[in-house]
Amino acid sequence: MRARSTWLCFLALALFAAPAGLGCGGGVGVTEPDAPPAPDVDAEDADAGEADAPAPILRLDFVDPDHGPFTGGTEVVMRGRGFADGMTVTFGGRAVEPLDVQIVDDRRAVVKTPPGDPGPADVAVAAGDLGASLPAAYTYEAILVEPPSGSVAGGTFVRIRGFGTQFQPGDTVSFEAGALLGTTVVGAQEITGFTPPGVPGAVDVTVNGALGVVRAADAYTYANTTSTEGGLGGGPIAGTVNVTVLDAYTDDGVDGAFVTVDDPFTSPFTGTTDAFGQITFSAPGLVGPITVTAGKATYANASFVVFDARDVTIYIEPKPDPMPGPFPPGRQAGFVQGYIMFGSTTGIGSPNWDLVPAPRTPTEIKRAYVFTSLRSPFSGTIDPGPGGAVDYVGDGRTAWEFGINAWPTALAVVAVAGLYDPAVDPDGDGPLPPGVFEGFAMGAARGVLVGPGENVRDVAIVIDTPLDTAIPIELASPPPLGTPGWWGPTEYSARAYIDLGGEGVIALPDSYMVFPAGVTDVLLPGMAPLAGSIADGSYLLAVGAYSIGETNPFSVRVLRGVTRLAEAVVVDDFLGVPRPFDPPPTGGPGSWPRRLAFYPEAGPTGAATFHEHILATADGTPIWNLFTRGDQVDVPLPDLAVAAGLDPLPTEPIVWTIYSITVPGLSFDQWTYRYTNPNFWSAYAADAYLVTLAPNP
Repeated sequence: MRARSTWLCFLALALFAAPAGLGCGGGVGVTEPDAPPAPDVDAEDADAGEADAPAPILRLDFVDPDHGPFTGGTEVVMRGRGFADGMTVTFGGRAVEPLDVQIVDDRRAVVKTPPGDPGPADVAVAAGDLGASLPAAYTYEAILVEPPSGSVAGGTFVRIRGFGTQFQPGDTVSFEAGALLGTTVVGAQEITGFTPPGVPGAVDVTVNGALGVVRAADAYTYANTTSTEGGLGGGPIAGTVNVTVLDAYTDDGVDGAFVTVDDPFTSPFTGTTDAFGQITFSAPGLVGPITVTAGKATYANASFVVFDARDVTIYIEPKPDPMPGPFPPGRQAGFVQGYIMFGSTTGIGSPNWDLVPAPRTPTEIKRAYVFTSLRSPFSGTIDPGPGGAVDYVGDGRTAWEFGINAWPTALAVVAVAGLYDPAVDPDGDGPLPPGVFEGFAMGAARGVLVGPGENVRDVAIVIDTPLDTAIPIELASPPPLGTPGWWGPTEYSARAYIDLGGEGVIALPDSYMVFPAGVTDVLLPGMAPLAGSIADGSYLLAVGAYSIGETNPFSVRVLRGVTRLAEAVVVDDFLGVPRPFDPPPTGGPGSWPRRLAFYPEAGPTGAATFHEHILATADGTPIWNLFTRGDQVDVPLPDLAVAAGLDPLPTEPIVWTIYSITVPGLSFDQWTYRYTNPNFWSAYAADAYLVTLAPNP
């Protein structure tokens, strides 16, 4: 299900293979587990020539594509014989999530790969007592390009994430036809830059460096129309605009959706979509910039405002069923087991936690917390479970066991050791449970791959890096605090992550701080030096103005690739917090004709790439989603109830949420829905208001 949703809550953001003989078609023949190889029999001859019922057959012929990134998630078509519901699939011995196995018929299946170690991997299938495999049928590649597609014009900002790579300053990246522009080596496992121009189709991406060459086949696709992600593309409008309207949950074309170019009451370009959700407008004088709005009864409306792109794919969100069905089944997590050890320059395996000071109170104890890296700063966490808390026992042992839950992906397993006091209540009568932890040292086991339902064993973490580094942070032209008449922002805060490229980011327990009142320059203490197990990493900082508790309104800057920890990190180019004035946030109705008008609060110097406006009822039912270019702060709301017979806009108070977002190097005329993912943002600001639209006159 593709739910086109905003990534941040608007009220609080923030290897086995059985040997076998060859069968027909070059595939691998049928075997039973631990049985001798099956004879070389052509299945078609067996069907026609045997009087008895043919024996069950399971055969795997090929997979397409036969390569993909280490992270998994590549959609692969499998061809063979005997495929059936309940069939299990493994790549390199790691199971495919059962929810990601779709049996099309007995000869075809579509799966999504689990994560895998770079290099060739056997692919195996099993159904009942039968099994089949293809040795080295799939190759996991050591780099991943994000996003994986972009305009033929080039200029798309991309992040190349590696796994086990050793990128160095001076490395170059080629996209077949040209070199990556503005190349920045963020760390040993991450490079960023802007794509060169290309021609439509997939291209190989190659990193050339002093330590070798890393290549991924078909890793990036140039497109001259909008991608399946939806959005804008195709180049400037020159007489024709092609619009496709899709259901935000099913990806299906919406039949009979109303579409208008600009104002439906005056525009010659209005109509309804066909059974595929498509409609084309054409005339000699049709040029950009234009605004396109789409809607249908029982759906929320959607608009792209002021753009110049001839291909438009727009998602509209169905209003929720008042009687929703049961939740879909959950996905399998993985599990990681191992042990922590303490080390220093003289070795590892000490029976003492010397990097942690002695307890300072009668109730304090030495404790270590074990957890995994996150996919990104904006991804959800997974509860490590009780096996992630390890208390010091001074009985002479030199290793302490742990067992934690983990998402199926490429990751690092991290341990932070410190002092824990269960008797201290961090917020008195507040909601936080008793117990305070202060970290003093850390370690990480790198390059861990976890598959769905997989139990990864014997992971060793050496805690040898003291948390004794402070990062100086200076704010330049930050958003003002405490503006009279507005709820916030009320405080500045900073949060730090250790960025490991393809292994995600580490959030240390003490990596967040609120600036003291009246202060814009601080030291963020308790950080780890980029040494030992994280020597190839960098820091990612999210610094912003928030209301209390990191709630809205807020304005945040995201800085990546911080490695010079002794130098002050100057944080600038914040976005102004969006302040509405029509409709006003004071409860009175807005003006007629209806519009959404706001201004970015003065002070910050950043410029938004685009804004997203979300209108919803108080209970969350969607009304309208609008995306506008960054310089548009006044957006019309045409009356589609009168123009097209669609659902009227409510007259009771509704929630208006505004996001202002900066994406490096992005032109709004090449915008796609992928850019609602905050991992592409360098700055964002937002707030939500209860407002009332003007009634019909």
